[in-house]
Amino acid sequence: MAVAAYASLVSLTHVLDNVHYRAQLRRLHVDIKLIESLQEGVNSLLDILEVNHRSKSQKAENLWRQISEVNLEIEEIFDSHVVSQLQKESQGESSDLGARSFDEDLDTMIQKVDCIKRELSMVEEVVVGQQTRASVPAGGSSTAASAVGKNIIVGLEEHVIKITGELARYEDKLQIIPIVGMGGIGKTTLAKRVYEDKYVIERFDVRIWLTISQEYSVDEILQGLINDGKVERHGKNSDGLGEILRKKLYGRRYLIVMDDIWTLQAWDDLRRFFPDNGNGSRIIMTTRLSHVAGSLGSHDPYPMTFLDANTSWSLFCQIVFDEENCSHRELEQIGRVIVRNCRGLPLQITVIGGLLAKSDMKKEYWESVAENVSSFGNASNDEHCLNILLLSYNNLPIYLKPCFLYMRAFPEDSEIHVATLIRFWVDEGFITTKEDKSLEELAMEYLKDLVDRNLLCLHKHYAVTGKIETYSIHDLLRDLCISVSKKENFLCSTRIQNISLVKEGERTNPFTLGVITPSASHGNPPVCCDNKVTYSHMKGLRLVKVIDEVGVAHDSLVQHTKLRCVSLPMYKPPMFMFSSTLHLLWNLQTLLFPHLPSVVLPTEIWKLPQLRIIDFKDVVLPKPPNVRDEGKDFFILKNLQSLTTARNFELTDEILGRIPNLKEIRIKYDKSMKEWNTNLCNLSRLHKLERLTVVMTLQNIGFPNSLKFLFLMSCRIPWSGMSMVGSLPNLEVLMLWYTAKGSEWNPTEGEFLRLKRLFIHGSDLVDWRADQYHYPVLEILGLSNLPSLEEIPLGVGDIPTLCTILLSNCSESVVDSAYLILEEQKSMGNDILKIHVSDDSEDEDEDEDYESV
Repeated sequence: MAVAAYASLVSLTHVLDNVHYRAQLRRLHVDIKLIESLQEGVNSLLDILEVNHRSKSQKAENLWRQISEVNLEIEEIFDSHVVSQLQKESQGESSDLGARSFDEDLDTMIQKVDCIKRELSMVEEVVVGQQTRASVPAGGSSTAASAVGKNIIVGLEEHVIKITGELARYEDKLQIIPIVGMGGIGKTTLAKRVYEDKYVIERFDVRIWLTISQEYSVDEILQGLINDGKVERHGKNSDGLGEILRKKLYGRRYLIVMDDIWTLQAWDDLRRFFPDNGNGSRIIMTTRLSHVAGSLGSHDPYPMTFLDANTSWSLFCQIVFDEENCSHRELEQIGRVIVRNCRGLPLQITVIGGLLAKSDMKKEYWESVAENVSSFGNASNDEHCLNILLLSYNNLPIYLKPCFLYMRAFPEDSEIHVATLIRFWVDEGFITTKEDKSLEELAMEYLKDLVDRNLLCLHKHYAVTGKIETYSIHDLLRDLCISVSKKENFLCSTRIQNISLVKEGERTNPFTLGVITPSASHGNPPVCCDNKVTYSHMKGLRLVKVIDEVGVAHDSLVQHTKLRCVSLPMYKPPMFMFSSTLHLLWNLQTLLFPHLPSVVLPTEIWKLPQLRIIDFKDVVLPKPPNVRDEGKDFFILKNLQSLTTARNFELTDEILGRIPNLKEIRIKYDKSMKEWNTNLCNLSRLHKLERLTVVMTLQNIGFPNSLKFLFLMSCRIPWSGMSMVGSLPNLEVLMLWYTAKGSEWNPTEGEFLRLKRLFIHGSDLVDWRADQYHYPVLEILGLSNLPSLEEIPLGVGDIPTLCTILLSNCSESVVDSAYLILEEQKSMGNDILKIHVSDDSEDEDEDEDYESV
């Protein structure tokens, strides 16, 4: 229960900050001293919990449960009073009358928190006296790199050679190669290593990787096979999709990897769509089930075996010390005991290694881990593995546990996007506030910490930029999340609502997001099973409903006004309007409607000081209301981090003053705004802005020195004007889409000192004069749709960091110059540089390019 209590306390601190801010600006009638007293009490509970969360005594468990219940009660009281005052204010009524009731309720809550603190102080004394070595937390962190980042494949070399040999063996008939072994033994790692082998890449015309979940969909599998692993809608049934796949594979030598097959039925549903071209095509399948592997085809299953003692030790050392041997001799004997009790299972060695790599390398702590691992000696393989993983979970610091357990919310075998995961953690309120860092920066640190502990792993990164795109969690670790979450009663309320209004093919009507307050006679709304316990003590919830054009509310989309994220993940959404009651979602942090057509937000958007992300395909942000005449100060959206895509955005002093901490903005102007005075020079006032995209403008742009990413599209800036861009001291990525005009570009030495990636798409550039001194740390150069460019300057090849040149729709002379650079670099011993040439006749979608860099 401690994790649920901790997560609810951290979440409550964000609510208290919101209320305190509103009260300071006289936008809320409440005694600020009572709010501050409650904040002090909640922070004290957090301090106690951080020290004593490992206590398993019944009294402690009861107190953890009380904390969760009181926190929910406090949030409900805040929601009730805040929404009531906001409604009265919007209706022109006085909200002073409710202030006394608000203060009385707060006083009651302060007394409850103080009571729990007194009881916890007695538990604290017991815990300190009874603490055992097994519960000693891992202190500090080592400098060892995680296995994830190093792509360690210790013990797999021999397997890779054998499987690669099977792929190359002279056998024209289509072969199915099953790889079988228990969870965590390295089947997927082996298959991935073979899949990415240089020889395999060159041998097969088509390679497709797809993970099969226990609850699979034939249509989705086929869609993934058709789209090289990506599931996209085709509007066809299985037979239609299967025919598309057959045509894609017909006559070509292909390699398909189907990872984690659970049933023979999955293969039976798909086998007819794979043509036997008689050219040595292969299908690799991984499975935990021997009977499935033995029935998949004529090829004998390839068994994955446990690592031997020497290989296990080598893997352990590389994970913990980033070396082949133990660099702490006093720890070697203990380490070998730990490794021996991991029984040669790579996942166990990797997870335990990640735990110890984050420790302070003290003998006492290692001994406590060894004792715990040894105690699992008589357990079955499955139970033993779970206990090993549980040991690593138990030793996580309390602030990481909610983030790790939240991984159960994602479906099995999910590719989890970095930005999505961080946004969810922040929206759920899991990240504690620190003055010197944003919540997003802290969440990224949490993510890296979990990766370093090998509890999450890299799933995919962008081939072009090398930037990490998605992470994943091993099935066994996800099972652990589910098991622990149930015991902890964790994740029993949701603050994130995905609105799905219509099914594909249905008629779409206009919809409005509105807020309704039911009378007490309505009782509680229908909620999902996970939320019944949470909402059982709440009365008269304030509800968010989606209302259609004739005023009908859709009960299936009910959520409470404590909502923090509203998302519409639809590709073809209906018309959607935001009502003037939007501000009643007073804790709202994220509006995520990336596929929605043009939307004009109400002025109430400026009454949501918790907003962190506004993400639309095309949104018009209104001018802020003038509230000084009412005797109140206006809100500053001090938490707003990202604003995309703002159309015809006027950067006035009034607006910029309200978004001082913005880190990302994407601005788009239509033709009617090209000549308007939109004050783009004022962008230089956003001193924390790191990512800027501007589409269609002829104005001079003021670039803040904080910029790291710049994307200019159809802005028509002469090449000579690029000096103002080159002088930006922190710029790392520059993308020019139909922007730079003129036939010559002569950059100046001393500019672009930190530029790592340069992409130019669409230009009449002919002569480009540059060398290693103009882009001294450039890593990736991308050129596309440059028909007039004569060549890439040969001096560019001398840039020591350059590793990739990407060319698309460029002249033959440009391609020739790229290969000339490659040959020259190879002759000097440079094997890092790679050239990629494509002939895509269609322009790349700027949205995809923007997101992928």
